[in-house]
Amino acid sequence: MKRSNPQKVLAVLMACIMVLSAGCGNSGADKSTDSAADTQESKSSDSAADTQEGQTADSSAETQAGDDPADAPEESIRVITYFAGSDTWAPTWKEVIAEYMEAHPNITIIDESVPTAGTSDVIRPKMNADITANTPADCALYFNGTDAEPLYKSGLYVTWDEILDEDPQWRDQFLTAALEAGKTNGEISNLPYIGSFEGLIYNKAIFDEYQLEYPTSWENIIKACQVLSTESDYIPLSNSLLRVTALFDCILLAQVGPEKRNEYMDSSWAAGLDRIKELYEAGAFPKDAATLALADVRAMFAEGKAAMMFDGSWVLNSVEDNPDMRMISCPVFEDGTGEEGAVIADYASGWFMSKAAYERSSATLDFIKFMCSPETLSRFIEVGGYAAMQIETTENTKPVNVSAAEMMAAATRMVSPINQNMNREVYNSLSGNIVLVCEDEMTSEELLQESRDMLDSIEAME
Repeated sequence: MKRSNPQKVLAVLMACIMVLSAGCGNSGADKSTDSAADTQESKSSDSAADTQEGQTADSSAETQAGDDPADAPEESIRVITYFAGSDTWAPTWKEVIAEYMEAHPNITIIDESVPTAGTSDVIRPKMNADITANTPADCALYFNGTDAEPLYKSGLYVTWDEILDEDPQWRDQFLTAALEAGKTNGEISNLPYIGSFEGLIYNKAIFDEYQLEYPTSWENIIKACQVLSTESDYIPLSNSLLRVTALFDCILLAQVGPEKRNEYMDSSWAAGLDRIKELYEAGAFPKDAATLALADVRAMFAEGKAAMMFDGSWVLNSVEDNPDMRMISCPVFEDGTGEEGAVIADYASGWFMSKAAYERSSATLDFIKFMCSPETLSRFIEVGGYAAMQIETTENTKPVNVSAAEMMAAATRMVSPINQNMNREVYNSLSGNIVLVCEDEMTSEELLQESRDMLDSIEAME
């Protein structure tokens, strides 16, 4: 695999997280990746691989499928993704598949994309129904982690290891960490596509106004909360206690480290929950934090009414025009087992291909290679997220995106969000009741034990 120097790595990361300055919609996944890009990536001609990246979408797709696509036999490719409804990537998806079919008149893309947001989660039942009926889609952009296991166990889908080895030039365009994220039981079950990350975003102008140290340590964070909550009209930390998501992810990882974080409901988690209570007692949260929706707290922060917010790459486009915004990882705690360089980051979904489609013809593989090319993927990254492939740019990036790129460049370990692999019912109960710990209605250990008991009951019924 080709290696990049540090400057090139940073350029790649900056390209992967660049976001459009025009607004955005929410992603379909629970942990959406709704960041957007300022600009199309520049192309390099330093190597044959770079030359291939520089091809137009139409010519790239035509080359992969053959010299004269019009003479190829007609074929339909049934595809399932979550690029549907209000999903932020849905318009780009529609454009890309229309262009592909125009360039390949023999190919018909049967688009069965469905929503996956909140109560409109249709894709999981649809994929599971196809497995039960033994009628998998030819290819699907679907989730990693526990969601990928039924697909892997069904035996209906290919593993990608040998296919990638047969095309090393294509394989080497993927980031190593991305391919690792696509593994199930040690095999690459899916090709990761668009990733996300979480951290602490802060408005340095507010810190400067009150002569506060930037939130690079827990002590600085607590002091900022105490000062701003008593001496200003600013909200110290614009996070909801109704949906803790990134707040819980980042603080828990900083407290217990990657290993203990993955031991669900471990007793060490109590200290992380108590950190959130410490924030509460320092006046960190907005009024009615227990009932505020994510959209509300995000709007407050984007409007400059708050100093800090734990959130993800999907919101950077809403704050990028403010030159004072910065993003960092949550500082680790001196009395904990947190690990410097560990960040919440993940490739939540990837491309699956059915064995039936692979054995039928090369059409589905050709389409996936087109989708998983730097040229095509860059169009999605313009809208949001960061890429699972090497994409470079020479364009200037907004300060908050530069800081986010620096955070990711310094990362030594990527840890997926808690809700990706933890039992969903247990996670929702645990995260939704953290406010009770803050309000002294139960202790952290009591909440953890309640969650353990719930998990035991669920497993006993399976």
